[in-house]
Amino acid sequence: MLQIFLPSFMIVFYGTILLWSHIRKHKNVRLTHSHRKVLTAELRLVDVFFKILLFLSIVLAVVYAYFPEYYYLSGPIDSLDIPVVNFAGVLVLGTSLIWVVMAQFNVEKTIALLNSGVEKNTFGKLLYYSQKMILTGMLIMFFGLFIAISSVMAILICVTAVVLFDRVQRRLSY
Repeated sequence: MLQIFLPSFMIVFYGTILLWSHIRKHKNVRLTHSHRKVLTAELRLVDVFFKILLFLSIVLAVVYAYFPEYYYLSGPIDSLDIPVVNFAGVLVLGTSLIWVVMAQFNVEKTIALLNSGVEKNTFGKLLYYSQKMILTGMLIMFFGLFIAISSVMAILICVTAVVLFDRVQRRLSY
């Protein structure tokens, strides 16, 4: 069951994170020069690292589901490969998807406020809060992936995400 669920989940999660953002770029959003500065300074830092981690987690899920003979390369932790633990991971993954969908709606509200003429400081705080929600959803997803398919690579992805999240928190906090 996990071999079928994980690739499907990763497609939906990836679509929710990246495709929703891509579609949002094509909407008519009026950005002033000061809004662009806030966007580029904050989003550039977040995008690159978390997209790499998301890509690695997708590769891990695909290898687990479709190439089980190579899954040993990720360092599986056999003592955690218990159906109850795997199911708990699936529940955490589902929670992360709900979290990210709510965060994406929050970003949509932020953009609506931007179009209504919000000043730079308010926009930056709203954007920071929205990014924090999306990144938290991604952290929950990485943790759920570790629980669902316990391996050393999943732990490394999860720990790297936590460290990057902490670093982003320190940089973006006002």
